[in-house]
Amino acid sequence: MSEENTQVATEAVSEETTQEASTSSTDVGALVAESKKYRKRSQDAETRLAKLESQLANAEKAKLKEKEDFKALYEENEAKIESLTNNADKWSKYETDKREALLNGVPEDERESLSKLDFETLEYITNKINNMKPNIPQVVGNSRTVPPQKKLSEMTDSEKRDNWQSIINSHKRK
Repeated sequence: MSEENTQVATEAVSEETTQEASTSSTDVGALVAESKKYRKRSQDAETRLAKLESQLANAEKAKLKEKEDFKALYEENEAKIESLTNNADKWSKYETDKREALLNGVPEDERESLSKLDFETLEYITNKINNMKPNIPQVVGNSRTVPPQKKLSEMTDSEKRDNWQSIINSHKRK
């Protein structure tokens, strides 16, 4: 009889754990769906707020025009124009200085042709030119070994042996 009770109890426990596992997975799905719903609602609210703010600014301008308060409109636009002009002047100065610096880093025979390019292209090309590694000219018959740092008369016996081994090894590779 006790065996039947333990068997029934283990079956009940196993059924409960499977139900809890399936319940938790559906809870996660429901939580994700709810989170997506709140996110979409907040995004909609933000776009609506931006739209309403632009409408309010347009309504304010229309109201000023209606009152024929052109002086306020003029002052507002004048301040905006001044700010934009300052930014344009700063950018022009920066571009001119940067263009001169880039052209100064280029050989003289190429400056004239590169000076006709727009700023972004000039910057790209000069960066490519400056980042290129010069190729060592290869002459037929010359070895590629690096000459020793010291003269042979100044080397010790072990340095002479090492130098001779490096020469032999470089010739074996060819």
